[in-house]
Amino acid sequence: MIQIGAPSATIDAPVEHLIACHRRIEQRLDTLVKAAGHLESERERALEAIAKSIRFLDSSGAMHTEDEERSLFPRLRPKLSAEELAFIESLEQHHRLAEVIYSRLKQLITEASAQSRVPAELVGQYRDCADRLRSLYGEHIRSEDEILTRLARRSLTEPELAEISAEMRYRRSTGGHQRG
Repeated sequence: MIQIGAPSATIDAPVEHLIACHRRIEQRLDTLVKAAGHLESERERALEAIAKSIRFLDSSGAMHTEDEERSLFPRLRPKLSAEELAFIESLEQHHRLAEVIYSRLKQLITEASAQSRVPAELVGQYRDCADRLRSLYGEHIRSEDEILTRLARRSLTEPELAEISAEMRYRRSTGGHQRG
């Protein structure tokens, strides 16, 4: 939703762009959780909704994490206190844990997709995994919205923000997200 007087959420304003992406990630996580309630009764529709959310998380969600880890965090690190550095490290740990949970979620989706009828036990495993992922990201996103954005606004210069914007644009123009 566009808010009058709110900063732009385009890549030209990278901090605001990251915040706006949080809202989109939350929406996809909500869809993943809600779809669990429909896997048994409306399997095809549920799997379609899940697939759309997975595509978003595999593309835009992955780039979002890279925007933070490859562009934002490295520029912040030299400017932060020991306590603030520990906070950045905790965010990176959240990213790693989320990857593990997300990988398991995708395995469960593959199992559900391969069956003509999704057994209740598999639905329960999927629901638990989706809930864990949403819960982890909920805490993670709140702390980024409250703390990380404050650190970025306080610490980063206009030229650094412009560099981050350019890197974000490059990632999106090349589909260039890389792990490593």
